[in-house]
Amino acid sequence: MLENQNRFENFVQRELHVPGPAGFGIYLYSNKLLATYEDSGLGTFTHETFHAFVERDLKSRPAWADEGVPAFFEKFYGYWKNDELVLFWGFQNPWRIRELGNNLTQLNLSEVLSDQHPESDESKLRMVSLFLWQQGRFRRFLKLIAANDKRGYASYFEAAMELPLEKIIPLWQNCLLDVDRRRATIQSLPLSTVFENEEEFQTFAKLHGISTEQVKQRD
Repeated sequence: MLENQNRFENFVQRELHVPGPAGFGIYLYSNKLLATYEDSGLGTFTHETFHAFVERDLKSRPAWADEGVPAFFEKFYGYWKNDELVLFWGFQNPWRIRELGNNLTQLNLSEVLSDQHPESDESKLRMVSLFLWQQGRFRRFLKLIAANDKRGYASYFEAAMELPLEKIIPLWQNCLLDVDRRRATIQSLPLSTVFENEEEFQTFAKLHGISTEQVKQRD
């Protein structure tokens, strides 16, 4: 955990020998090392931490999931209930929607799923995970990968949706259009946050219009 972004970038380039900007954080599978800086945000920490779980538990994952799955977990809200952590997932990330810009509604699902260089555009990959979540299929997707079971489909993505890709694409397009319509609301979402108790969280959620209704996920 570095003091600031400049020291983080210097550390990544000098000590880890990773060229180019490192963004908010980095996880190196070969070193089992997570590096970030103090003000990068709680979401950065969860994103990078989940790389370790993806590597351990989802060994047969498709290439896009290398970043698409960890990126899903970077946006959340919640609170502590005694010793239990209560979290709410499935939120769009404002800066990622800004990054996609006018290309949002033009995202080609087939191209995103076939991308063999997933680090090139994590915002596109995160949208796939959000789509699965909104369809109630994200947990099923993860379980199918862990079990190395495509249920006879060409991909885990199709197996999770229980549909061939050509029938999923219209659902995908509707999802993108819905996100585009909600741009203004999405841009007002605050940073990922965990509160000390439910009362503080509920006050926060009401203030920012954050829904606590979660999409039921199928196994």
